[in-house]
Amino acid sequence: MPNHSTFLHLRYLSPLLIPFLLFFAGGITLAALQSLGIGLPFPYDGGMLDSYEALLTPYMLRSFLLSIKVGALAAFFSVVIGTVLAIGLWRMPSLLQQAGVIYKIPLILPHLAVGFIVFFFWAKSGLVSSAMFHAGIIGTPQDFPSILFGSDGWGMIIAYTYKQIPFALLMVYSSLKRLDMRLLETAYMLGASRARAFYTVTYPHINTVVHSTFCILFLFGFGAFEIPFLLGGSQPAMLSIEAYNMYFRKELYHRPQAMAILIGIFIFSVAFLTIYLRAVAPKRLEKQHD
Repeated sequence: MPNHSTFLHLRYLSPLLIPFLLFFAGGITLAALQSLGIGLPFPYDGGMLDSYEALLTPYMLRSFLLSIKVGALAAFFSVVIGTVLAIGLWRMPSLLQQAGVIYKIPLILPHLAVGFIVFFFWAKSGLVSSAMFHAGIIGTPQDFPSILFGSDGWGMIIAYTYKQIPFALLMVYSSLKRLDMRLLETAYMLGASRARAFYTVTYPHINTVVHSTFCILFLFGFGAFEIPFLLGGSQPAMLSIEAYNMYFRKELYHRPQAMAILIGIFIFSVAFLTIYLRAVAPKRLEKQHD
């Protein structure tokens, strides 16, 4: 039975719980009902599962795989590059570490601004193609490979990587600041190489934050909207764009399918976190015992 202390804690948490229940849980519930054809502001003659059956087409499968590819590759590149930069910054003298705060600049840029920056550099008429043209590497700017607006998603991957590297750097660097340098010094005194010291001392310390950061960045890229709206292709599009198109640009009877996409994104995110963390946690515990 709940005791007085439990109710007291709930009362203290109510400023957070009430908005959560109203906006997040309420929104998920409403989307789930409308995906089943319930609570729609117009007559709906379809079956309760018709909107989910419509998601099992080859086109929607390609959209799903594209979303996974963009989110996973951008998160992987961001975590790897951010970790390397964090270790480099951590090894610098204190004065240079303070000057290295400049890496936080992309964190404050809106995703729309990042999209335009990537377009400015990587479009066929962008800075990189112009530089290669003037250097004689390509005959005309139109010979520059089409990176943006393609079905492979590389324009979005570049944009997300640029935006997310500082976040990964910040997370790993904050963890490294809590690492006792005497552990590394002891490892070097015992004859460990830099690679061995990293594998046995540094990485076990940042292991948790690296995996957590990857999960955050992957799921954000998987379901985000702004960058795919600016730089994504139309055939196939990311799941977020497909939901937007079905809700705002098609007939009303497509709205349950748009809600089904959103519920699918939510279910996939929860399932991914559950499976990923359960797969990683035992390995992390084994390393700690070793």
